[in-house]
This record gives sequence, structure tokens and C-alpha cells, in this order.
Amino acid sequence: MDLKGLDAEEIVKKLDKLRPNTDYLSKAVLQYNVETHEIFTNKTKYPDKLVETEEGTYSQPINRIGFAFQQLIVDKIVAFGFGKPVTYIPTNDSFSLVQDVLKQNKIISLTRDAAREVYGTTKVAEVWYLTPEADRLRVKLLQPTEGDVFYPVFENGDMTAFVREITLKDESDKEVEYREIYTAEEKIVLKKESQWIEESRERNLIGKIPVVYGSQKKTEWDIVQVLIERMEELASGHAETNDYHADPKVKAKGELTGFARKGQKGAIFQMEKDSELDYLTWDNNTESQKLEFDNLKEFVYKLTQTPDISFEKLKSMGAISGVAAQYYFMDIHLKVEMKREIWDDYLARRINIIKAFLANVLSTKDAKKLEELEVDIVYNPYIINDKKEKIAYLIDATGGQQIMSTETAMRELGIDDPEEEMKRIREENQYSAETENSQTFGV
Repeated sequence: MDLKGLDAEEIVKKLDKLRPNTDYLSKAVLQYNVETHEIFTNKTKYPDKLVETEEGTYSQPINRIGFAFQQLIVDKIVAFGFGKPVTYIPTNDSFSLVQDVLKQNKIISLTRDAAREVYGTTKVAEVWYLTPEADRLRVKLLQPTEGDVFYPVFENGDMTAFVREITLKDESDKEVEYREIYTAEEKIVLKKESQWIEESRERNLIGKIPVVYGSQKKTEWDIVQVLIERMEELASGHAETNDYHADPKVKAKGELTGFARKGQKGAIFQMEKDSELDYLTWDNNTESQKLEFDNLKEFVYKLTQTPDISFEKLKSMGAISGVAAQYYFMDIHLKVEMKREIWDDYLARRINIIKAFLANVLSTKDAKKLEELEVDIVYNPYIINDKKEKIAYLIDATGGQQIMSTETAMRELGIDDPEEEMKRIREENQYSAETENSQTFGV
């Protein structure tokens, strides 16, 4: 996007026309945080009770119960997709420079946070920049859940500009608006005073927008939001019913002539002849509500391809093999595979931006090798492996032959020094043999 020759007011006017609607995103952030669910905040849809007494009418708060299914759904797909870090396969050794930058910026956690934002709010962005000393590369993760406001501008499928809106307080505690605008040619910072003014404009050293942007159309729970709201309504209503009917109530027929004092043990009620005294029982069957709640919960998991790995669920499944576990998690693994439509481009652009900063600023002597560098990215979705079953399968495949040395088996177990461990085993075996011989011959 060419912004040259435009003043600050013209730039803002041009970009504001391209600003996307944020209504869905704002609603998603409210749904993601359980404390801002409608069951707590919408007093029109879920009003408190009006109670009439001799003194007048007053408002009595109702039970409001919310469920953080949205966070659970997002956390599960993040854990299965990026719980184990991706693996990079580079074509030359200049990748070590890229790897250093990734480590310095704690990229494993950054990737999980980015995925959490995309799945929970539909978008995220990374802004890469040089430190003031221009000796290190840093990244700022822009998160809608933290109140960050930003949007890309696309033309013919390519990002031609990126806009970040910032509000800061000045020395007099007055809020001041800023706009950061990134293009392939420059970075522009605008400030709102009586009107928009240009505070700074600097050349883009790498020739590409230093921003990684990822998005999807809907949140992960969008298809089941109405089911979650119904579950919250059911649970809140059930709590109200319990408050009114859980404590026992006594029904008397006839005339009571005397009854026990509060707290008296061995209480006796005195009644006239033919009087009756019974406890009121709650005949309303709650099985229908429980069935509806359980069905809704099951549909929430199924429709979002989220595995239910609660203790109760796993207990009901009993002991399952590694193959059975893989089938159980197949749905979410398919979901992780589909998400590559987002992350293939996202992670590749991140690598390319780092390469550009290294080749143009931080390590110009390696520019040629960095330009030639290509990196394949391998995903490692979380999976339960039944090693015993796998070993048995491999032994069977080799006709009963040994498939692993003792030293390799020990390393697989996590023993740091297998040679020393095997030495100890031989010494113990020798000692046991000598002891057995001495007992046999009565020595």
C-alpha cells in the first residue's frame, strides 16, 4: 500500500475505510471468559427474582452458574496441536542463527499463546522488531484477549499494510491515541491531538512487513455456544429449585396442640385425635433435566471434536490399548491436521521474517546462505503410545528377533549412563552367583 504523499489525516481516513467490523470478536472475548458469560451479565434475559413482603418488594439475586467450556475446548486443541513443539528440518546450517532467535523469544510458549488467541478470538499477530541497540530481535504478540486492537490490509491476497491502534496515557494522565502503520517500505506512527499528526516515519530495513498474522472465521466453540448457554441455564435453574425444595418440610392435618422446641432431641409432637403429620416429599423427577444436561455435554464434545478425558470418562472405558487410545483421539488429530491451513503459512512467515532481519541487519555476512535456506516444519500432535504393544508388534514382525540392545533400552528408559549401569548389574550378578555357590558347598 502506497501511503507516500499523504498527510496523517488522509492516511487515517484511508485506513478507517478498511477497518473490519469487530462485533463478533468482541462477543467472542466475552464468551471465552466465564465471568462475562450472559448468565452473569445479562439481567434482562436472566433477571433476579422480585419478592413481595409486607415491607414491600425487593430484588433477590438468583443462582448464576457458568461453565468454562470455551476455555476447555481451546486448551485441548492447543495442547494436542502444540503441546509437543514442532520440529524444524533446515536445508543448511545457517538455520542455527534462526534457532537462536527462536530460543531467545521463547517461541514454544509464544506459539501456544498465538494458537490460543486464534482459536479463542479468531485472530492474532506477531510484530517483530529490533532492540534500540539493533543487536537483537524481539517480538510483541498482539492479543485481543489483552485488549490489543489491530488489523491487516490485504490486496489481491497479499498483506500490503498492517495497522495497530494504541491508547496511552500522557504525563497529565490524559489518554492519547496512536496508530502504528507497517508497510513493506516504511513504518509510520501517527498521534491524535486536535487532529492526527505524523510523529515518526522510518524506512523498513527488511523490505517486507515485519508482522505474522493468523486468523480463522469462527471461534472453536461457535457451533455449540447455544448448547453451553442452555447448560448454564439448566444448572442455574436447578440450583434455584434446590434452594426452595431441598430442605425437608412438614405437613400437618388436624390440630397441633404442642411441638418440640428448636434443637430439642427426641422431639415429640402433640396432636388432637385423627391428626396426621407427614414430610412433604419432592415428587418432581429430575431425571429428565439430568438427561438433557448429559446429552448437551456430549454434543459439546462431539461437535467440537474435543475428547472427554475426565477421570469419570476414562474410568468408564477401563484399560484400553495404545491402538484403542489412538482411535479415541483420532477426531482431534484430524482437527489438528485441518488447522495446518492456518499454521503452515503462519510459521513459514515467521521464519522468513527472522531470516530477513538476519540477512539485512544482524548477520549480513550470512545473507547468501540465509537466502538459500528452506525449512520444513513437522507437527508432533500429542498421542498416547502403548510401548509394550508396539514392541510386541515389532518383535512379531521380525520373527521373534531381538529389536533393541540393552544399552538402547536403558537410554529409552531414561538412564543417563547405561554403561555404568550395566557394569553394576554384572557386579551384582557375580556377587549373587558367588553367594549361591558358597551356600551350596557350605563355605
